[in-house]
Amino acid sequence: MLCRISELYSKYRYLLLCIRIPLFVWFLFCLPPELFRPPSSTVLLDRMGDLLGAKISDDGQWRFPAGKSVPSKFKTCILQFEDRDYYAHHGVSFKAMGRALMQNIKARRVVSGGSTITMQVIRLSRKNKARSLYEKGVEFMMAIRLEMRYNKDEILEMYASNAPFGSNVVGLEAASWRYFGRSPDKLSWAESATLAVLPNAPSLIYPGHNPIHLLHKRNRLLARLRLIGVLDETAYRLALTEPLPGKPLDLPHLAPHLLNRCVSEGNKGQILHSTIDPSLQKRVLQVVAIHHRDLLSNKICNAAVLVLSVKTGEVLSYVGNTEKDTADEGNDVDIIQAPRSTGSILKPLLYAEMLNDGKLMPKMLIPDIPTQIGSYAPKNFSQSYDGAVPANRALSRSLNIPAVRMLNEYGVERYHRQLKALGLTTLQKPAAYYGLSLILGGAEAKLWDLASVYAMMGRILNQYPHYKPGLKTRPHYLYGEKTKTDKQDTLPLLNPSSIWCTFEAMVEVNRPDEEANWRSFASAGKIAWKTGTSFGFRDAWAIGVNADFVVAVWVGNANGEGRPGLTGISAAAPLLFDVFALMPGGRWFRKPTEDMSRIPVCSLSGHRASEYCTQVDTVEVPLTSLQTISCPYHQLVHLDHTGKWRVDSDCESVNAMKHEVFFVLPPVIEKYYRFNNPNYKPLPEYRADCNQKTGGNSLAIIYPKKSSRIYVPVQIDGTTGKTVFEATHRSNTTAVYWHLDDVFIAETRTIHQVEINPSLGKHTLTLVDENGNSVSQSFEVVGKE
Repeated sequence: MLCRISELYSKYRYLLLCIRIPLFVWFLFCLPPELFRPPSSTVLLDRMGDLLGAKISDDGQWRFPAGKSVPSKFKTCILQFEDRDYYAHHGVSFKAMGRALMQNIKARRVVSGGSTITMQVIRLSRKNKARSLYEKGVEFMMAIRLEMRYNKDEILEMYASNAPFGSNVVGLEAASWRYFGRSPDKLSWAESATLAVLPNAPSLIYPGHNPIHLLHKRNRLLARLRLIGVLDETAYRLALTEPLPGKPLDLPHLAPHLLNRCVSEGNKGQILHSTIDPSLQKRVLQVVAIHHRDLLSNKICNAAVLVLSVKTGEVLSYVGNTEKDTADEGNDVDIIQAPRSTGSILKPLLYAEMLNDGKLMPKMLIPDIPTQIGSYAPKNFSQSYDGAVPANRALSRSLNIPAVRMLNEYGVERYHRQLKALGLTTLQKPAAYYGLSLILGGAEAKLWDLASVYAMMGRILNQYPHYKPGLKTRPHYLYGEKTKTDKQDTLPLLNPSSIWCTFEAMVEVNRPDEEANWRSFASAGKIAWKTGTSFGFRDAWAIGVNADFVVAVWVGNANGEGRPGLTGISAAAPLLFDVFALMPGGRWFRKPTEDMSRIPVCSLSGHRASEYCTQVDTVEVPLTSLQTISCPYHQLVHLDHTGKWRVDSDCESVNAMKHEVFFVLPPVIEKYYRFNNPNYKPLPEYRADCNQKTGGNSLAIIYPKKSSRIYVPVQIDGTTGKTVFEATHRSNTTAVYWHLDDVFIAETRTIHQVEINPSLGKHTLTLVDENGNSVSQSFEVVGKE
């Protein structure tokens, strides 16, 4: 017999060699570079590693990306249920195959396959091809080759990540969240055992389907764990009492807009570890939901909140919009990334820039009078005027006219350039396109960019005087994310003293005192905050900052529909305060005294004190403020011996004069300033015998402005209406004579207003008072409306 075999081997040895070589080559290269390449779900985790949300994979399966390790409980369960000799064999267990063969013969049908976990990994990678002896042989060889390439733990991870767990759930991570609502490392023994038995017959038993069979399998596995000493009697009995899960649970839906943003920014199919604080995120969602219900009564449907850490730039809470209701209200729009009209929200940045460039002092008087610059005529929200107002109070009250006049002085193009340098990414058009309206909502901004700017400003203050690279780093919401930084990011764009003074002015913003949430927060911490309302009541903004946090809020309708009462102070600020109240009492910034100087400042004008300033305060101001001019409003006035009349050397002896310092504002400013400041002392009139001709610039035209182009109104009945022209005189009793194109038209006293119906074309308005002082203004009537 042996001789016969030897003869056959000699005869066919070349044929056998020809078979073995290709077989060996196939064996070496039978495994693809990647066993599994299915689409994965995008998974977003919070900073603690818990699930914030996930998006289903492109093939409609809940398949989370492979985890780094298999939890010990599940590992023990799956090995005891599927492959007890896993660490002893090399991919194929002849013992298991023999046992399966005997079971199949005894049952006269296939009841067991004898496949190891390694072979099941191969079978899963081959898309569960039909069972046959050929396929079993291929799995046999590939399993051995798999064990040569990977270690046991890596193979077990492949199995846990790709095994079916019933319905459209694939992989341990997805199954743990879908069936138990938590990560696999937090499962109990009973829960781990339940998942371990599912891949054995995922189409027959899974939570919510065939529970009796599933319970029997789970309890049998638990009995095995008790038998080998993994569970003691008490743990075993308790495990048996745990109920089976029902139908698959909905996955957490805590940051849907951030999840969508991750996908859109190229992070699809990954496990993403975010910087989101889970506790804060949940509480912010609750607060937004409460405000949403109240806002809906006014048909205001959308809101967004972004919370940043000033120190790190990390996103702590990201609520891109309100929860979706039955109706389509634009809830899918991520407002945090959406360009929206800014309203007044950019005013603090202009204030900081002017302080930074030495063009402003914190309490310097800014004119607040009827203003027209070219064809642009801004109005205050209140439709009233203060005459002049300190710059910091103009900011805290969000007055429009002072802001426009400040921008006109600073320069639109320069401010436009600075806003882009600070990080506003939506200013794509040239500065001339926006014009002076840039400061009142003529441009759009993103909530993300605005929060980034305030976080950067807070970081400058926190790090002063030891600046660190990355001061202008953009906010980030993923750990390990490459943040965008400017090339020269070691020096701040704004001086710390300018930021400090800006924040101090923002602390004094008029608060919604009727809101209980502000009163409850007032004792918890100090914040600098600003609101904004866009034209047509379409966008309501509120941004607040302290040394620890930035909170940015937007409220409105995603479709741009305006609503009465949709203002920053009434709709967005209460939400801002409620969010701040969720966080620990924030610290306030340390005053950057090294970047400031103590100087005498005129208490009335806010300018550096001049020699004539009688009321002086010593205050700390930014070093750059030393570049500003001294007080221009205090001047020495010559009076007669009674102190009642002004005189000059033409009508009074110098020795008989009394000299007194007066705080004198220009006539137009004085007109409104006197109404709001009853202690203001106007200049005395000249004594009659002095015959003063110049009048000291006491007469001024309020409307029309220089080179104005105006329209004459048309009445309801179609007749041409009249335009009201207005002037002011420092003396209420002085008569003013009005001339249009050198033709006398009226005389006024006290209230200097005249109704005129000029014809189309260019005209000149000339005013002369009874002392001979005159002023002229040219204008053009371009049409009727």
